Amino acid sequence: MNQLIHQLDAHQIDHLLFKGFIVRDYYTPCPELRTFGDIDFVIRKEDRQKCDELMKELGYEPQDNWEPVYSYKRNTEYYEIHTDVMEVDVSDKANYREYYSHIWEHVVKRSQDSTSYSYEFAPEFHFLYLLTHIAKHISVSGAGIRMYMDIAFFVKHFRDTIDWQWIAEQLKVLQFEDFANITLNAVERWFGVTSPLPLRKLSDEIMDDFTAFTLEGGVFGQIGRDKNVVFLKRQDRNDESVSRIKTLIFHAFPPVSSMENRFTYIQKHHWLLPIAWIHRLISNHASWSRYADHAKGIMNADAEEVLKLKRIYKEIGL
Repeated sequence: MNQLIHQLDAHQIDHLLFKGFIVRDYYTPCPELRTFGDIDFVIRKEDRQKCDELMKELGYEPQDNWEPVYSYKRNTEYYEIHTDVMEVDVSDKANYREYYSHIWEHVVKRSQDSTSYSYEFAPEFHFLYLLTHIAKHISVSGAGIRMYMDIAFFVKHFRDTIDWQWIAEQLKVLQFEDFANITLNAVERWFGVTSPLPLRKLSDEIMDDFTAFTLEGGVFGQIGRDKNVVFLKRQDRNDESVSRIKTLIFHAFPPVSSMENRFTYIQKHHWLLPIAWIHRLISNHASWSRYADHAKGIMNADAEEVLKLKRIYKEIGL
């Protein structure tokens, strides 16, 4: 990655490093304990073609192209290059995509060298992002114990040096106070790292539910997660019922809000949504068989598990 950073600098491509590559340095005294299978960084949208050409020139093979995320592989190296860091709203409470569309306003240069084009988040903003990224993973499948360990080491590293009051104010803007509260309660309970923000005490029942939900998912939160249960949970989040047919229709014909990040030409032309549906099928030949599998799984998913998941998400503020 350091060699790639050197190449990005040489080609004057702004790149924003975040998540694991940055957080690993907080795992003192042994950063190697923070492993990762891939490395993420962000580029500006206008540098997309330039960066793509550079990656290919350096011998990286394009993998998935799921705008605004593009992945490349070379031997054991695997990179996910983003032009946006929040493709979904993690709950119905706030416009998270809009909030995180302004990330370049919250960055600092990693070096004052005039030849450096490398950035990272200001730590206050990075903390907000790490919390939201956990919630994003939970909304899709689940977040594993390692993500909360990142929060623990982050708090230990920055407890006395960053503006926690600003973070508290932004949590209100994002209506994220309940989720931050349960996350920091969990970090304190699991790792003995006291919260830098005031906490509301939660019942043992809620904390036990959250602990079981987290540990059942393994290190990355995906083990044993029935994705069809998650799909059903995400449809009508606050409805105390299971909408199988509505979920199937939503999955086959997503609304414009779910499609415009992937197919950017519909952002200002919503009437092109049917074209985007067709484009989605053509661009992914596995779509038909995948949808058939999802349809079967959704119809057979355990309704009690869906309702249980809805209860847990409500308890954790999502």
